Formats: sequence, structure tokens, C-alpha cells
Amino acid sequence: MSIIKRILIILFLSLPISNSYGAMVTAVQNEVFEDLGREINGIHFNKDGTKVFTSYSFQPLNAPNDHHFINEYNLSTPYDISTRTYAGNNERCETGSGSDGTESQFIHDLEFSSDGMKLFTTTRGNDGDIVYRFDLTSAYDISTCTYVSETIDLDSDNDLQNGSNAGARTNTTNNRLQGMEINEDGTKLFLVYHGTGAEKPRLLEYQLSSPYDLATISLVTSAGIALDGQGVSNPNTMRFSANGKRIFIVSHTSGAQAVTQISLNLAYDTSSFTVDGSVSLIPFLRATGKDEPRGIAFSSSGLKMYIGDDTAQEIYEFDLVCPFNIISGKCPPITENSDRTGMALAQIEIAKRTIDHSTDTALNRLKWIRRNKDKQNLTNLNIDINLTNQILASLTEPVKIAAANYNGEKNKNKLIAGTMKKKNNKEDIFYWSEGSIAIGRIGDTSISSTKKIDTDAITFGADRFTDENGIKGLAFRLGRNNVDVGTAGSYLDTDTFNITYYATTPIEDDTKFLDSIIGIGKLNSDLLTVLDGKKLNADRSGHQLYGTIRIKDEIKKNNLTFIPSGRFDIGHTILGSYKESGNGAIDVQKQHIRSKKIRLGISAVEDISNDKYDIKRHGKIEYVADIDRSSNLKYTYVGDGSLGFNDTLHSEAIHNINGEIGIDIVLPNRFSIFLIYERNQALGVGHTDNLHIAIGYLPNKNTNYSIFLDGTDDTKTNYVISKNINDFLIDFKLTSHLMRPEEYEEASFNLRRKF
Repeated sequence: MSIIKRILIILFLSLPISNSYGAMVTAVQNEVFEDLGREINGIHFNKDGTKVFTSYSFQPLNAPNDHHFINEYNLSTPYDISTRTYAGNNERCETGSGSDGTESQFIHDLEFSSDGMKLFTTTRGNDGDIVYRFDLTSAYDISTCTYVSETIDLDSDNDLQNGSNAGARTNTTNNRLQGMEINEDGTKLFLVYHGTGAEKPRLLEYQLSSPYDLATISLVTSAGIALDGQGVSNPNTMRFSANGKRIFIVSHTSGAQAVTQISLNLAYDTSSFTVDGSVSLIPFLRATGKDEPRGIAFSSSGLKMYIGDDTAQEIYEFDLVCPFNIISGKCPPITENSDRTGMALAQIEIAKRTIDHSTDTALNRLKWIRRNKDKQNLTNLNIDINLTNQILASLTEPVKIAAANYNGEKNKNKLIAGTMKKKNNKEDIFYWSEGSIAIGRIGDTSISSTKKIDTDAITFGADRFTDENGIKGLAFRLGRNNVDVGTAGSYLDTDTFNITYYATTPIEDDTKFLDSIIGIGKLNSDLLTVLDGKKLNADRSGHQLYGTIRIKDEIKKNNLTFIPSGRFDIGHTILGSYKESGNGAIDVQKQHIRSKKIRLGISAVEDISNDKYDIKRHGKIEYVADIDRSSNLKYTYVGDGSLGFNDTLHSEAIHNINGEIGIDIVLPNRFSIFLIYERNQALGVGHTDNLHIAIGYLPNKNTNYSIFLDGTDDTKTNYVISKNINDFLIDFKLTSHLMRPEEYEEASFNLRRKF
């Protein structure tokens, strides 16, 4: 481009333009596409924006007929037309011949099927108004295009143009078919006619009873748009937004070059619509003397718009303030973009999962202790002495009674067998740690892109026994969550810090327990949203408060223990406000995320211990009902604050199934490790796989025995048994005469505390 032309563009860009255009649309660049072409009529990108296709009409020198073809360009940066490389003449699709072998006239728009395996073009002129279909052997490889079929001349059949909401036609020939679109499943075809003479421009909607089969075309008489008087002049190509609820039509007439935006009440349904307005293209096209726009296309996110100029084979690239919108005050909600929605949902899901994982870690500790106690009573005084000698066995009963009374008395200084000092609580604090890895995936939904979730966490805890023979403790959890959203590079990284108080108390008997949890947390997140290669960064922090109540029972049968349980979780997360920067940026307000879950489950524990190790394997199946899944997201677009949004988002699934398997191994020194694999299946949505690895000290001290005989000078013998149980010293003393060993002169026992 000459220096003079560039200067003129700069001057025109600096001049005031219409409010709607200046506020919502920004020119980025324009590039010349002149590789053996004459008129750029249609523009189309592949799904990831690495290829762009243009339709041309071209008449070589000294050639009697026009040639019509599709050119292909490779983009090293997605949707950046300045990085294009022409794929070459061997990679183009020649579309000039119809089924009868004659040259078609003036190829216009082009469209691909959703899988990129079918190519459609429109033509007008002496051959009539016709739609052609070409099939490809591989997606978007237009060098493999093969002619398959075509519609009849749409002017020759009254049923294909007359009787719709767009009004009756007046001409039976050459109504100048120009623009075309096809919905995602290939069941609807939309065509724009310029009209000639008294014929007015209009958009017609057609049904394809067999997807992408042009032979099954029929006019939808209850739909259609009369474009005359709607700000459209000489309509050329058209494009839908990604969700099918907006139409954009390019006006070609000199002096009235513009893009018109039309909103539909229902996706791909032109029976009910609203014309949002038009944006003039003149300030940009006239700057270089070019005034014949035809082609239009959008990036996948809708934040870039492309306009083709057929006179100089130029394509203009524009940035939009918000997706698929060029009119101030008409921005769509972010829920119309799957990656945007995925990022919003990821923040909700991480908040809820952090609460779940913090709670589960504390409960894992309690379950671990109960699985590996000698008795289900959680007291340290698990005294059970069984001797075969009847006399000695009878002497152990006072010890059991004393221990039992110690458990039940409020005053811990008195025992049946004597007195003792108050115990040192520091001796009953036990420390543990747990590491966990969680990997999850939530697939594509109708509104959200795929989310891949990785969570790494480590928990440190300490607990002790309570006066009620229960346990209470504190757990400190550090977590790192990484969520990849979609395939464009969007992600959410969140650091979490949680402190959880946990307690368990026996109720009714030694098998029933009430578990309680209360905790607080903090979240710090880094957000990166990638739209059309542009990065939108933001930081967000939050705070959490949560609690849990769990009731369980135990049913023993031989080496198996079955544990039915019920649980109720509640949580509340407050995420702070944040503001993005860049094209398409949003300003988000403070957000409240509430969580309520009801759980019903049953676990099983099997004792497979050997002489050296205490080993237990266990499993669980649990149903989870998420009864509070919604959270409101309030925001505005940074570039257009005239319209505020309040979107209600629903995370995860209502019904979920959790399952786990695991094993505990207790070492001779009472240190223990456990492994748990857990699967959280959200029905119809996705799943998370969790691996828990924990080490800790089992709250039960070593039990020591000592047996000795003590001889005396008077031929008496003292037989003494001493036992240390959790620092309680129990002595049994039997005195007999050496000459009469079958007779006992004295029997006594003593219970004392070791300090």
C-alpha cells in the first residue's frame, strides 16, 4: 500500500464517526488478498482460525469465460490475517462448473458444514439462482472438493420463494441470490436475495429434511425477513452469531455501505426478530477509494469481525467491544461464549471442591482412627486382661471397673482403686499429615467448554481425646488447583488455605458416633481468558466458611464391619470483584457461592491383619445430592457499561455418586499409612478422581508387660505381674509359701499413674 493511502487511513481513523460505530467497533488492519483473484465475495474461517477461505470471480486475459474458485490461506497466528500465507493454486477448489459442465456465473458466498467435510457456494446470473454442494475427503481440505449436487434454479419454483413472511416476489427470474448460511446440524438453509426491479431484498429460511441434502429443500413459510426498510441496501453476504441468535448482513450499495445487526428470539428462527441497528463502513472503505464491501466473517469468539472488499481484494479486520455485537447497549451475556462460561463455572466449582476436600480430609482422619482402634470406644483406656487362672482372672475385674469409671466420671482425679493426679494433656496430642491428588474432567455442555481440573494438596493436623471419649482436632490444608478451560489456553489457577476444626463424639453406645466439622478458608486465583488469541488477565480472592454434621453406625460381622452413615454439608464462599483489561474485557462484582449437600452412604471395613502388621481394607459407596447449585454472576463489559448483566450459573450436577477403595497399614511402632482412591461421578456431567495418601500416629500407646518372681527369707514367694497401659501401671502380686504352692497367703493389686 502506498504511503499516501496509509496517511489517508490514519486521517480518517482520527475523524469523529457515529457513536455506535466508534464505541463498539475498532479497525485493526486491512490486508490485500490478490492471489489470482478479482472479487472477494465470501469469507470463511475454519474452527480454530488457522485457515481462511475466500471466494473469487476472475476473468483471465483473452479468455471468453469467467473462472470461479475458492482460495485457501494459512494463518500462523489464529485469526490474524496479517500472518497469512497463500496455500497455492494446487490447494484451491475450482467451482466454475455446474452439473451440466457449463461455467457458472459469478460465484458469491461460501459456507462449510460444521465438520468441514462439505462446501456450499451460491451463484447468480444467467445460470439462475442456485446453491451448489461440494464434498471434501478431509476436513477443510478444499483441494479435494468434488461436485455433488445443486438446487434447482430457485427462481423457477414458486414454492421456493413465494408465500413466506418476507412477502411475495414479483420477478420469476434473476432475483440475485447472494448471501447464504447453514445452521449447525445442516437442517436449515438461509438465503439472501438482492432482488431486481420491483423485487425487494429479503432473507428466506429453508428446511432441509435430510441434513445438508439440497434435494430435500422446502421454504419455511412461517419465517423470513423483508429487508427493505430495515437499513439494508443491496444485501450481499450474511453471517450468524455462534449461537444462531444474531444475523449480520452487509449492504453493498455505494454511499450506503453498512453492516446491519438483527436479533432473533429463537436460534436460527427468523419468524420473530428485532433489527438492532446498522453501522456505516464508509469511514474506512472510502479512505482508500474502495466502496464495495461484500464478504463478512467473525472469529469463533465473536470479538473480531472481517469485511471483504471486492474491488481491491482487501479484507478489513475489526475488534469488537463484546462478542457478536456492533450496536451500543446490545452486548450479549458471556454465557453465549462457551469458554467464558467455562471460566465462570470453574470458579464456582473450585470453591465448592475446596470445601469438600477440606471436609473429607478431616473425616478421613476420624475414620482412620476408628478403623484401627482395638475397640471402637475411642478412649485410651482400652483395658482387657484375660487370664486362664481363675484366681488371677478374678483379680483383673477391679481394673476393668476402675477404667470404666474413669471414662464416665466428670472428676478425673478419683478412681475406684485409689487416687491419682490429673493427667498431662500434652501427652495425648497426636500429629498426622495427608497428601492428596485429584484429577477431574467435566466435558462440553450446551453452554460450557470442557474443564480439566488438577488439585494437589497437603494437610497437617493434630488431635487429642476428649472427656466424652471422643476426639477433637485441627487440620491445616494447603492446596493448588489448576483448571484448563477449552482448547484456546484459558485457565484458572487457585491457591487455597483452609483451617478445619473436627470432632467426633460417641452416642448411645460404642458403635454410634456424631462427627462435626467447621472451617474457614481463603482463595487466591489467577484468571487467564484467551479469546481469539488475545489474553485477558485478572486476579481474584475469596473467603470461605463451612460446616458438616455426620452420623454413622457400625455393624460387625466376623472380620467385617459395615458402616451406614448420613451427612449434611453447608458452605458459603464470597469471591471478590475483579476487572479485566483488553478487548472484550468484563468488570465482575462480588459473588456469593452457597453449597448445600446431602449424603447417604455405606462403608465396609475388613480386617486382614497378620502377626506383624495391622491391615484393613475398606470401601465406600455414597449418593450425594447437590441441592444448591446456582450462583449469580453480576458484571458489565468494560467498553460498554450501559448494560449490566446478572447471569444465574449452575455448577456440577444435582445427582452424584461417590465411591472409594482403600487400605490401612499400622506398623509395630503404631505409625500408620493409608491409601484411598476415590471416584466422584457427577451424573451426566463429568468426574473427579482423588488419591489420598496419609501418614500419622495412631492414638494408642504401647502396652508393656513385666512378670517376675521375688523370693523371701521366710520361704515365701512373691509372684508379680506388672502392666503398663498408656502410662497406667497395674501391679498384680501373689504371695505363697514355698512348701505349699497351692495355697495363697496374699493377693493384691495396685493401679497408679506414671508421670
